[in-house]
Amino acid sequence: MKIRFVTLYYPPEVGAAQRRISELARRLSLRGHEVTVLTGFPNYPSGIKPEGYRGRFTMREEIDGVTIVRVPHYIAPNQGFVRRLGIHLSFAFSASLWTLFHKRPDIIYLESPPLFNGFIGLVSRWIRRTPYLFNVADLWPQTAIELGALKNKWIIAASQKLERLFYNQARTVLAVTDGIRRFILNMGYPENKVALITNGVDHTIFSDAVPPDPAVLELKREGSIVALYAGTHGMAHALGGILEAAIRLRQEKIVFLFVGDGPEKEKLVQKATEEHLDKVYFWAPRPQAEMPGILRAADIAVIPLRDLPLFDSAMPSKCFEALAAGAPVMLSVRGEMADHVRAAGCGVTA
Repeated sequence: MKIRFVTLYYPPEVGAAQRRISELARRLSLRGHEVTVLTGFPNYPSGIKPEGYRGRFTMREEIDGVTIVRVPHYIAPNQGFVRRLGIHLSFAFSASLWTLFHKRPDIIYLESPPLFNGFIGLVSRWIRRTPYLFNVADLWPQTAIELGALKNKWIIAASQKLERLFYNQARTVLAVTDGIRRFILNMGYPENKVALITNGVDHTIFSDAVPPDPAVLELKREGSIVALYAGTHGMAHALGGILEAAIRLRQEKIVFLFVGDGPEKEKLVQKATEEHLDKVYFWAPRPQAEMPGILRAADIAVIPLRDLPLFDSAMPSKCFEALAAGAPVMLSVRGEMADHVRAAGCGVTA
């Protein structure tokens, strides 16, 4: 079967969507399918292309039996509504053009967010007569509304109409959590329209048999505990709460380690500097291959999210990875993920 994944986010970028889609593409290729990934150039969230990708307009790679096609789009740091809108729309436009003039697959797997990837699906279905699956990893525009990032009633109404259009035209809507699936079903869709395919973890990569990262072990000098947050530093993640904990625990033997990048990182670094938090460390994003060792060396994996009803259905992939690596979790998420953690006795929850 000829399968095409369409996603703005893909390795060597590090993130939940990047890991999930690349692993799914690789495994489908191993099963004998002809797999192509249509994506952009790596730059998230810094807006900087890594070496090897600069000066290229388009690019084609072959990795693990998967053909990766990179198309041009607007590149900027993932900060501010207008910039993000430009990034998302430019990729949707560029990928739609590519779709028009290249051989069609048997099925297309579209990743959302960005919601605007749905335009690529419409081009595929209406013009190229190719069905698409619409994978909903986060509910948009609902997430932006509840976070307060989207307030204009006209833009909200238009976004919700687009959301329904993309769902309507999809062969199947895929949800990564049961909560997302229930939300979509409550919009009036039949049971057979919305399928559940959850996040997971590869136990051959994330394992308690992996050697601990030496740099993290170094932070444990004098008996310190290392509390780790690894992931995007975004407005949904309530990372200021970790700094508040660091302020209250500054006399204790506990080190707080942030690994990753994102629009909130600069503010977090500034706050830590102002408060003279000498036991708070910020590391740049690490390659995916290093993350199992970093998690293995941590004493606690901290996984926060904003206290919003929408996130009760969240099942962060970083939680699966931490548990597979043997790190107990401190989870501020209610709902599905918290139920799993409590049932397994592998951490504490809100």
